Amino acid sequence: MINYLTLVRNGTLGEVTVTAKPDSVALIFDTLKKNPRGLNILQIAEKTGINRMSAGRHLDVMAAQGLVDIQNVGNAKVYFLSKQIPVTTYMEYTSKHYCITDSSLRVVQLNKWIPATVGMAGLDFIGRPLPEVLEGVVVNVDDCRAAMAKALAGEVTTIVVEENFKGKHLFFEMLHMPVQFPDGSHGMLAVSQDITDKKKLEIALREEGDRLRDLVEHMPDTVFATDPAGVLSYISPRIAGYGFVPDDCAGRPFGVLAVPGDQKAVMTGLLAACEGPAPGRFRFRAAVPAGREVWFEAAFAARWDESSACTAIHGTLREVPGGEGTARKKTAKKV
Repeated sequence: MINYLTLVRNGTLGEVTVTAKPDSVALIFDTLKKNPRGLNILQIAEKTGINRMSAGRHLDVMAAQGLVDIQNVGNAKVYFLSKQIPVTTYMEYTSKHYCITDSSLRVVQLNKWIPATVGMAGLDFIGRPLPEVLEGVVVNVDDCRAAMAKALAGEVTTIVVEENFKGKHLFFEMLHMPVQFPDGSHGMLAVSQDITDKKKLEIALREEGDRLRDLVEHMPDTVFATDPAGVLSYISPRIAGYGFVPDDCAGRPFGVLAVPGDQKAVMTGLLAACEGPAPGRFRFRAAVPAGREVWFEAAFAARWDESSACTAIHGTLREVPGGEGTARKKTAKKV
């Protein structure tokens, strides 16, 4: 008895076995090796002395293992030795984690990385429902269940899985995909890659960004950023105190903050920052929606890339007493 594959039958763990002479598979393998152009099943049976039915069963198993490729030539199937690395060999040695389940999500096969990661023996996984195994280990286990269900329905999905087990906080990018076993039954294959370092860096950067954003939004000055053409890409919420809506300002020229008569001069003054390394500064009358007259002092500087091209202009706005600056004519208040 030669045990070829561990498969799933009728939702339970079973084995496919074929009764054969001990050297039957070796005979078929050597025969195909001597005939690289391929042979049909009648030719294989004739050259090996194995009856056609037994040879067909062996070839089906060898094809499932990735040892044999099949091509249809007319009504006949022609068999060749595969030039591809068997999937099982790759999966055992890859650094990625993989797990195969049946249609009931019971674990059929997995490599050593998953048990090692969660500190369990491999045999503790086999035959158990995968969602049950993940319970208490994976934080977002509901996302995993949903991805598994989609895989069984024929859909491929990728999710980020967060694990927290015995003090280890890990992240994995996990691909779920449908599989079909040689006996025709269906299951699911989950392949995951450890992205803990990348994810923790993303979290740290996001937290740092949140701290900087909180600092910017609570500064007494208004912070702004524009592209090299002077179009606002960001302006802090402080500008709302003057009647402007920050989201409405984004995507519009910086000059919209100024009274109509000063807009051209304001844009010229701002864009001068892209002409040299020195920071710029000027005052202008703001077109405050509330109707009152406010003077802003803009302090700004350009940002450059490695090719010395201007990529952005960053600066601040501060309310100051009126005076001469970019806009020299001050509108008198009506009494």
